Amino acid sequence: MKRGWNRLNAEQQAAAVTRYSNGETSTALAEEYGVTKSTISRILREARVVVRRQPMTPEQVSEAAQLYEAGLSLSQVPKRLEVNQETMRTAILKAGVVLREPTKAKTAHAADRPSDK
Repeated sequence: MKRGWNRLNAEQQAAAVTRYSNGETSTALAEEYGVTKSTISRILREARVVVRRQPMTPEQVSEAAQLYEAGLSLSQVPKRLEVNQETMRTAILKAGVVLREPTKAKTAHAADRPSDK
């Protein structure tokens, strides 16, 4: 069970770093410690551990595709699923999802605006 308020003490953080370095996944560690995967990732980054690429599960890919096709953006979906944005993008493309055209910025560039002269 994930609880956003649960913080790991220094001893737990050191144990998580050691266990990850010995091959356990950040997902498994997050579940065991009752924290989000991003919390484990932050601990690993702070300990200067090289984080392994973690592919998405078929269930995550399916959910990502559904969320994207329902209208969430390429940056919103991975935040919701707590996965890497490029990993998610690559996975949904392989699953056959057609990406939407990028949206235009809400403010026009200065060169596009009429002059006041």
